[in-house]
Amino acid sequence: MASGFWFLEDGRCFARRVESMGYFLKFINTQIEKIEGAKPFSEYLSQFIPDDNDIPNGYGGFIKTDTNQNIMQVFDLREFTIENQNYFWDGVQSALTKLIQTNDPNLEGVIDNLRILLDMHKRITKREHPNELSDIREPYPLSEKKLGPGW
Repeated sequence: MASGFWFLEDGRCFARRVESMGYFLKFINTQIEKIEGAKPFSEYLSQFIPDDNDIPNGYGGFIKTDTNQNIMQVFDLREFTIENQNYFWDGVQSALTKLIQTNDPNLEGVIDNLRILLDMHKRITKREHPNELSDIREPYPLSEKKLGPGW
C-alpha cells in the first residue's frame, strides 16, 4: 500500500511505499546535487531521504533519530519554484540514464518506477488529463504553499 506521495504539476500523483520513495529520491537527489546552481534544492530534498538509523513512523514517513523530527514522504512539486521543478525533472532523467547504464538487474524496479515518473511528466507537458496516469482518482488540489529554496 502506498504511503509516500509526490504530487506533480497538474495534480496527478506518483505514490509508492514510503521506503521506496526515499530510495528513488536518493538516486534522483544524487544527480540533482551535480547540477550547477541546484545545491540549495538538493540540500532541501535531502530531508526526505531516510538514513539507515531513521525509524519508520508507520503512516507514510519516518522519524529522524538525530533530531526526533517526523518527516512525511509527501511533497507537491507545485510548491517548489519553477527552477527547482526543472532541477527535479533533470535529476530524474539523469538518474534514470545512469541506472540504465549500470545494467544491474537489482535496479530494474527503480528503473521502471523512474520511467513511470517521467511518463507522467511527459503527459503533463502534452496537457493530458491528470487522470490519464495517476495513483489517485482526482487531481490533488493546489495548496499555493511555497516550499524549498529560491522563493
